[in-house]
Parts: sequence; C-alpha cells; structure tokens
Amino acid sequence: MGSAFSKSSHSTNDFELAIKSSKELEWVLEDAFGATGKGLHEKISSAAIVNPDLSQSLVRNMRYLATIRNKLVHERGFDAIPDRKRFIEKFEASQEELKTSIIQFQNRNKKAKTMTAAASENCIVM
Repeated sequence: MGSAFSKSSHSTNDFELAIKSSKELEWVLEDAFGATGKGLHEKISSAAIVNPDLSQSLVRNMRYLATIRNKLVHERGFDAIPDRKRFIEKFEASQEELKTSIIQFQNRNKKAKTMTAAASENCIVM
C-alpha cells in the first residue's frame, strides 16, 4: 500500500481538474482501502465500509467532488466548476485527511495482525 499522492499543480481547465482529482482519489481509495466500484461515489462507499473511521466531513468532501465531476461529464450545459476555489480546497482537504486516515488504518491493521499472531502463539493443541 504505497498510497503516495501525486504532486501536480491544478489544471486551468475545469474538466481536466475535476477528472484528474477524481482519478487521484479513486486510486488512493483503491490502493489504501481496497475500495471497489464503478466510480468515485461507489469507491467512497466501499472504503467507508472497510474503514468506518473515515470522517463524515471527508466523505462529504469527496462526494461533493464526485458530484461536480459527474455533472461536468454528464449534464448538458454544466460546463464549469461553479466555485473553483472551493473545489480545490475540498480536494486538498480530502488529500490531507486521507493521508492521516491511511496511516491510522495501516497502524490498526498492523496491531490486529500482531495480536492475532500473538494469540496463535499461545494456542496449544492437545
């Protein structure tokens, strides 16, 4: 689980910004939490099941990003991000919170594996 975020500047094209941001979040959710699904909304739901400690604000921010992306791609006449600054802020906030969540998730999994291994060492078969 590398979960290294790509470090790219934000595109000046709203379509490119929305799609690249969504792709980045989808990749991180897949890589860190094994999220599955057809799009970002489904992957958010999948990740939240695997890691119920994802905050509601993180889930809400990512769903906002997914919704804007979907509207840009699928709705006729929706040709720009309504509040570009807010979109970027929500994306960056999501990245930062995901970094923390990933570390906590990995530490919790390591601890669980250690406890399982310790419990199996104490098991005696007669």
